[in-house]
Amino acid sequence: MTVQEFFIVWQDIGLFLYAILKAFLPLPSLEVILVPLCLANMDKWIIYSLEGAAGTFIGGAIGYWIAYKAGRNALVHLAGKKDVEEGERLMNKYGLLAVFIGGITPIPDFLLAYLAGFTHMRFLSFALCDAVARLLRSLLVTYVLRALGTVMNVDAYGTVFSMLIIIWLLWKWWKNKRELTKEYS
Repeated sequence: MTVQEFFIVWQDIGLFLYAILKAFLPLPSLEVILVPLCLANMDKWIIYSLEGAAGTFIGGAIGYWIAYKAGRNALVHLAGKKDVEEGERLMNKYGLLAVFIGGITPIPDFLLAYLAGFTHMRFLSFALCDAVARLLRSLLVTYVLRALGTVMNVDAYGTVFSMLIIIWLLWKWWKNKRELTKEYS
């Protein structure tokens, strides 16, 4: 079974599991799964957003506790030294505001979870703030897709649109991975 077939067959469970994993592992953004699922079934846009937020909440908690226990070492091998130092500075300076802004932007979830963990931010405050921010982001993405579905022919352009998003996200992931490899070489 290919990855694509897995998410077609296991739609809700697949989205939920991916949201958990990408919240504490350096995987491409949730939109890689969320967009194609939403385009395939526009009526479930709110359900998909809630599943993504719930998965992110659980995965963020896992990443938080890993970093809380392991400290800075949990993140150093996943992100560049400069990124870790800058993230730590922003978390110490802005706290929950940094989590919220990071949660509604394309900043990778795992970075926020690890930074909150090793800076010893209060867990419940972090988890709730991150979950609300990621839910708002997912709702915005899925609502826009639903609204576009009534404006454009999703059958004709939906697949192309999804593929472009997936290619762009994979390219960003690959580029980041390459930069990390150079930094540690």
